[in-house]
Amino acid sequence: ENSYPLLSDQGKPVGKSTFRELNRSIHRGFPAEVVLRDMVREIHRYFEFPSTNKMVVGIGGGHTGFTVCAMHLLNANDPHHHVFIDTPRPESEEAVTGGFFRQSWGTQLIELQRYARNGDENRLHFSTLEGAIPDADELEAMGIRVFMGVGHETTGAMDYSVSDIRNLLEWIDRDPSSHHAVIDSTSMIGAMPWGDELVAEVVAKCCLFMPLQKAIGGNSGYYIISLTPQSLDLINKNQNDPSWSIPRQVKIALPRDPLKPLTSEVTTDLGPLYDPVSETMNSGVINTYSTAAFAETRFGLLRSEKRIGSVREHNRRSVENRDTVCDWVKCSDLLELGVADETRRGAAVTLLKVVDNEIDEDLRSRSIIRSKQLLGFEGITHANGAYEQALDVARHINAYPGTPGDYRAWIGATRSQSDIIALLENVVYGYHRGRIAVIEEVLAEQGVTFEPQSDSRIVGESADKDLLTLGKDRQSVDELRQLSEQMAAFWGAMSALDSEDRRGDVVDRYGEELMKNIESYIARLEKLGLRRSGQH
Repeated sequence: ENSYPLLSDQGKPVGKSTFRELNRSIHRGFPAEVVLRDMVREIHRYFEFPSTNKMVVGIGGGHTGFTVCAMHLLNANDPHHHVFIDTPRPESEEAVTGGFFRQSWGTQLIELQRYARNGDENRLHFSTLEGAIPDADELEAMGIRVFMGVGHETTGAMDYSVSDIRNLLEWIDRDPSSHHAVIDSTSMIGAMPWGDELVAEVVAKCCLFMPLQKAIGGNSGYYIISLTPQSLDLINKNQNDPSWSIPRQVKIALPRDPLKPLTSEVTTDLGPLYDPVSETMNSGVINTYSTAAFAETRFGLLRSEKRIGSVREHNRRSVENRDTVCDWVKCSDLLELGVADETRRGAAVTLLKVVDNEIDEDLRSRSIIRSKQLLGFEGITHANGAYEQALDVARHINAYPGTPGDYRAWIGATRSQSDIIALLENVVYGYHRGRIAVIEEVLAEQGVTFEPQSDSRIVGESADKDLLTLGKDRQSVDELRQLSEQMAAFWGAMSALDSEDRRGDVVDRYGEELMKNIESYIARLEKLGLRRSGQH
């Protein structure tokens, strides 16, 4: 709120924008345009994009970013315009393990060629191995003009090997004006494991698209694309001899004469692009966006930078977390990693697979489903009617169907190594508890049942009275959670301040309200029987 004061016609502060007002503003005027510019500026700076590369921002997510790149950079009218996609051809035998998500990228590229007047599907070259990049000689022999890198990380927990990256960079360097690389960096930016020099080259020479929240913990609902000068030249060339119609909300090349939208020159000069040299956003996002989400992303990034350090430290910590997972799983007799090739394991996402030879596949699958109910918020109702309360420690842990894993987890630098280890231990614990529940169900079908346990985890007829009260008094639990979130937000804001004087000012302004929250918090703990039992 202090960063976006209301200004008079002379540019002098006349008040301040409240968070609610920020959230109500749309995509034109103050403060929305300033918030948008500030967010993109911080992203461009933090991830060390060169000043030559401009950025597009739009509404949607990773899929929309991919669509924008494909429709602007590919050309169906040029018979020499060949494209390499680093994922197997959709509906091929090799593509099955990628599931629908990955096949959808290739499907869209095929449909662009299939339904374009001058399209030719034979100009599309698919990899036989997920996420693999051929050497420069092979790419040149195929006549590749655009490399589409989508077969890695987010769903499959894969990354490029160092040799893959060197192959790609060598190919680009042979003809930078004609060789273009587009890479899905949704789960890669901030978790690039190839060393500082190669990372800097990738960021400078490739076009990267992403929704930032996957990498750094910002808010969702938008995409960002970094574009090299050479790629902008290609876009301008393509859009003045278009292969297909591009919907207005995703256009990044506009008519130079707005009064002649059909016949005048089309150019990216008019935006919507962020220019890092002038620190301006030429034009803006075409559709209404959440100003509050953009502001939260900017300040979340600043807070992460203060806590973790530079993007280079971010990359290093992500690699450390990946290595922590690898080392831990090596000692596990239950879990193995979904990606067998150590050189291609991602540093932002991991896939875990349960190896349990004591039960058949049906019971194993059922046990995994039960474990996710326990790890999330649903909990498990046992065959005897007893309810085992959920841990609520890992809600978003489903692996995509077809990928080589039973659990998928984010392991990037924003997580501490202790969190990573705790997650792995909870997954093992959750699986064993889920397995017990499934075996009880099988035994119950055979007439074998068990009395409800008197256990703090399980609520049955003989369960602890305080826990029964806790489960029934949902309103108090919800109030407790809300107060917890308010106090956590307060202390999070306090920790981001850089001086004792500023912290003192905040305490003077909000201290009384904070004390009331603490008193209410303690009162609810006592009502639920938690403070007395020492569980607060």
